[in-house]
This record gives sequence, C-alpha cells and structure tokens, in this order.
Amino acid sequence: MPELSESEKQEIQRYLKWDQKRLFRELDRYYGASSPGGKRASYRFKGKGRVWLHELLPSLQECVCDEWGYEAKKADPELQDSEKLIVALGEALSPLVERNPFSTKAQVPAYLVAAILVNMGLDELCASGNQ
Repeated sequence: MPELSESEKQEIQRYLKWDQKRLFRELDRYYGASSPGGKRASYRFKGKGRVWLHELLPSLQECVCDEWGYEAKKADPELQDSEKLIVALGEALSPLVERNPFSTKAQVPAYLVAAILVNMGLDELCASGNQ
C-alpha cells in the first residue's frame, strides 16, 4: 500500500461517508473544474460524471475484475477494510483513469472512482462481466 498524504486520507474518509448520489455529485464537480479543487459544479455539468463513468465502465470492469483480479483479492483480510480497499483499488485504477480524463481535460481522482465502484458493488460489477 502506498503512503498517503493527510489530504488523501481525509479525501478517502469523506468518500466513505457519502452515498452514491453524493459521490456522483463530486464527480460532476471535477467534470466542471479546470483543475481538481475548482469551483462547484454548475447545473450544466449535472450528470456528466455519471455519463463518463458509464462510458468507461467496460474498461473499469476489465481493470478491476481481470487485471487486478478482484475475485482473488476479495478474500484478503486486509482488503476487508473499506479504506484499504479504496486505496488498493484506486492505485490499480490510476493508470486507466489518468489515460481517460474528462472531455474538459479535468483529471478525475482515482480514489473517487474507486469509492464509486465500491459503493456500486464490486461483486455485481464483476458478476455482470461474466454473463
């Protein structure tokens, strides 16, 4: 596991407290920002983050389920901790997320994407890829 900065730890803690609606609202905020930490998302950007994520979902699914090997990793006792799971998954997703910024060129935090996927359910994500 990488050593996280205090701000990254706080960011992940926030994500763990939020429901899916709030996580997607945060994704929209990044969509509308020219850089992370920018202004609040305008109504013009509402739902744009969800669209981006769903367009990227097949690649995310391949990354999580096949390349990272979620099925084998989910039994790891260390990854039963949600924070550690988001960190590990975020690290695995980072190259894919970095290669696929929003059309606004804003970069999406990999930990946010990881938190959304964990919230949506990794078992469901990987099961839907096997059908």
